[in-house]
Amino acid sequence: MIYVTVTEVLLYFCFALLGGTLTFYSLDEEKRPDVRMKKQWLLYATLAAGVLSFAPILYTIILLGQDTGYWQALTGVLFTFQIGKAWMVTLVLVILLAGLIYFNDLERDHILSKLGLILFIGILVTYAKAGHAASLSPTWGFTAHFFHLLAVSLWTGGLITAAWFSQSTERWPNFLRWFTPFSIVCILAALASGFGTMMIDIAKPLDHSLSATAYQYKQGLIMNYGEALIIKHLLLIPLILCAAFNGFYAKHRLRFAKRSPYAFIKWARVESIILFFIFAATAFMGQQKPPHDVAQSILSGETSPLFAALYSGTVKSDTVLHFSMTYMTAIFFLIAVLFLVMTAIVIMKKRSAFIAVVCSVGYLISSYLGVMSGLH
Repeated sequence: MIYVTVTEVLLYFCFALLGGTLTFYSLDEEKRPDVRMKKQWLLYATLAAGVLSFAPILYTIILLGQDTGYWQALTGVLFTFQIGKAWMVTLVLVILLAGLIYFNDLERDHILSKLGLILFIGILVTYAKAGHAASLSPTWGFTAHFFHLLAVSLWTGGLITAAWFSQSTERWPNFLRWFTPFSIVCILAALASGFGTMMIDIAKPLDHSLSATAYQYKQGLIMNYGEALIIKHLLLIPLILCAAFNGFYAKHRLRFAKRSPYAFIKWARVESIILFFIFAATAFMGQQKPPHDVAQSILSGETSPLFAALYSGTVKSDTVLHFSMTYMTAIFFLIAVLFLVMTAIVIMKKRSAFIAVVCSVGYLISSYLGVMSGLH
């Protein structure tokens, strides 16, 4: 199970690397940062996407193979399971994209780079088709998951690629001029599609209403899936804070104060570090049982160890969680706000990036403890 989570995190970074680089290569040179991505790195990311996306299938084959035999499990999963058939299409697209990268110089060919971007989007389509949301709702679940993947891959891909692979800062102001509104659109699309995916993933079967989603979200905190989900959502606050600085404040300073872009690239890297934690939480969620029936999960002994350690009450199958603002809850939330303010000050004063990351982690811990201390 752990190796699948690790492979999922690596897969998300491969998606980001491919999405960001191919998007940049599709643009005119003056509109993109001076990114120098070695061809073999892009090729390795493509091939790794095919291999890493096979990890959940391998895990399923190992489980089934213990009873039916591994060869029969392999052929059964690949040719009868939706996840296997989707991966077969993924493999074809990966081979085509790898060939396109290997035999051509995409950095200098806008047409072929756009073709590569289309192939990459096709890989996202097949990955979403094999997802949990698509298995529960073939149309809406797949659509929401796909647009979530697309928005996140293009936005985070552009951010990570520009932050870590820019060779110079000469075109950075031009880059921010279009990337800021592009990021806003991607963030809004990711939030909307992510909410749609969540309504399908965590709600009770056949009931995807807002009230059912809110109830399952609260009850889901008892399980590992819900714990990872709340941590992921709490991390969105410092992420959006960094994104706002990188998108608006930095662009304003570059335009009017003529500051060196090098001073702001490190804050884009801070944003990418926060993204790593979000990717990790997302990958962990993908390998956990969604809270469709929390009562049955409690009877099966699937309560989250972290929740059990922090929850003051006794968890039973009929436990219904409620939240109220207690003295300790207010203190933890106040500390969380102070950490956020400190993060903003550190960023605006252009202090240590390490301190900004530490303050973000402090916010996460204190806000999480605030939520948990208010449950009864």
